[in-house]
Amino acid sequence: MLTIVYPKIKVASGTKSYVDTVLGGISEAHYPFSSIGIRKIEFSVTGKPLGGIVSQRMGLLLHRNLSHPIHALVPEVSPEGVDVVTIHDIIPFLKSSEFIKNAYDRSAYNMMYERALKAKILIVSTETVKKELVTSLNIAEERVRVIYQAIDSSKFAHSENSPYPENGKVHLVTVGDFNPRKRFDLLYEMVARNKDMELYHLGPVNSWKDRASRLSDLAKKSGNIFLKGEVNEETLIRYLSNADLFVLISEAEGFGIPPIEAMSCGTNVVLNDLPIFKETIGEFGFLSSTDRFEETILYALKNKKKSEVLRNHSLKYSIKKEIADLLSIYQEIGES
Repeated sequence: MLTIVYPKIKVASGTKSYVDTVLGGISEAHYPFSSIGIRKIEFSVTGKPLGGIVSQRMGLLLHRNLSHPIHALVPEVSPEGVDVVTIHDIIPFLKSSEFIKNAYDRSAYNMMYERALKAKILIVSTETVKKELVTSLNIAEERVRVIYQAIDSSKFAHSENSPYPENGKVHLVTVGDFNPRKRFDLLYEMVARNKDMELYHLGPVNSWKDRASRLSDLAKKSGNIFLKGEVNEETLIRYLSNADLFVLISEAEGFGIPPIEAMSCGTNVVLNDLPIFKETIGEFGFLSSTDRFEETILYALKNKKKSEVLRNHSLKYSIKKEIADLLSIYQEIGES
């Protein structure tokens, strides 16, 4: 019988969304499986999260002799002999000078990926990440399968209940924690000098406390940037639905769920022109280099795409298809 190993996550994130979708979708498909949740315990040192990967490895020691096939929903919860692993990104390897700065970082990332990369099948969410795995880590192409992540389009639909003040300002919304690669510093600086705009930032701090504190100070000084923290799904949908634009200037992503959720709500998106977004969003969004981001926002405000067009594109990322593709892999492994 299939065993799903997943990280236990409380705060909203792309990974939590993936875990919830997979567990819920497989259950609704009445496919027999058991699941094991592994909690991540980390602490912050000089504003950087530490200890999480080690705690998950320790948690795996409590679970032996798992039933095959085994699917780990993130690399760091891969047990010995794992059959299938979802690799959300390999950003630490692509940007090693930023992420691997000392012996601790090196050992942590080796621990995170060493078992995962030995799996029979690696699932990635885009052709972009597949190419990165094959070219950067020398993974055999036939071992890598692309299954696009999904959103629940029945939930992410337009809400008329706007949370924004009626003040004549341009209301921008962004979503994410304070991981440095999200580059909220650049976005904050841009909005701070445009007083006809307001930025609403939704998302948890996680362990990036020092960075969150610095950006919070900048937001307070600007007067037009509002940190709303972690919000429930209903509130998230209200903010996404009624914003003039969803904006994200992240310099590295494994997939990027929030822009697609925004499009499902009928909202136009302006994103950094990453290969990931060129693949998942393409011509349905406004993609821009960081140095022209402000200019692109102004252009997007005057040239918005129709809400129904955005909504139709978001339907490409359906839960039904994602689960069907996963079940096909489980059956393949079971028959081999």
